[in-house]
Amino acid sequence: MRDLAARVRLTPGLAVLTGGQTGVDTAAALAALRAGLPVHVAFPAGLRQEDGPLTEARRRALRGAVLHELPSATFAERTWACVSLADAVALIDPAGGEGCEETARAAAVLARPLLRLGAGSVRPGAVAEWLERQDARVLQVAGCRGSLLAGSGTEPLARSLVAAIVAGARLRHRVLTGADAAG
Repeated sequence: MRDLAARVRLTPGLAVLTGGQTGVDTAAALAALRAGLPVHVAFPAGLRQEDGPLTEARRRALRGAVLHELPSATFAERTWACVSLADAVALIDPAGGEGCEETARAAAVLARPLLRLGAGSVRPGAVAEWLERQDARVLQVAGCRGSLLAGSGTEPLARSLVAAIVAGARLRHRVLTGADAAG
């Protein structure tokens, strides 16, 4: 785990970390890649997602992200590993998933700042300010798995929240890397 933590922290600026699940995790990783942010994705052993191992098509979509395979195959252990690697956690939970509850528990036990979003909206500037107050360099974006979002009809809300979180992370990344000062 120390090697993984060191690799994640080598990233300049702000890195986005997700747990590789379908739904919010994958949406956040893809949005962060499109925004030009450094992305790390930590999977349970076997590169497990809720519907089986990571497919080649999904792997291609994540090109540019650093993929990590954890030794344990359990989603709960992956959740705790991700929270322990993060400086702050943005949790998008519009559908009330049990995995989201596990993430919130891990954040509380491991004393990681938690920005929990379930409904409504959030401004990217507010996210960037929150990240600055946390002095975060590694932001875990976590949330509901794909089947739960689809079944609850909350996928559009989750995507809009992911977009705002990633836009705020990009603002903070630019400050940390000096990109704003450079023009």
